[in-house]
Amino acid sequence: MKKFLFLLFLIILPAQAFEDCVIIGDGKLSDISIEKNDIIDVYPLFTVMNEKNTLFVRPLKEGTTRLCVLKNGKDIVMFNVEVTSDKTVISDAKGFDIFAIDSPPGLQSEIYEFELDSPPGVRE
Repeated sequence: MKKFLFLLFLIILPAQAFEDCVIIGDGKLSDISIEKNDIIDVYPLFTVMNEKNTLFVRPLKEGTTRLCVLKNGKDIVMFNVEVTSDKTVISDAKGFDIFAIDSPPGLQSEIYEFELDSPPGVRE
């Protein structure tokens, strides 16, 4: 029974690989096309205001590819995407903000140290 529980804990450990990103534009984004769709997957995110200006980029494996979107129905914007085991790098474009939404453990540049307040004393 103990061996079974040990194996169960090994199986359900979360895997931390790659780095998901969010691309937010200042206009409506449509017609998403990916050069190599086995490297990344891109999902449009719909906001409460239904702005359709947010894309979620999920890496699938390491490599380089290009992502093309149509902005406001007239401007074609191309992003170069490089996926490594540590990070996902998306080229900048005018009118877009790109955010990494997670990073694998050990890659944080700063370790935050803080001290919690002591609990109040119990009165009798």
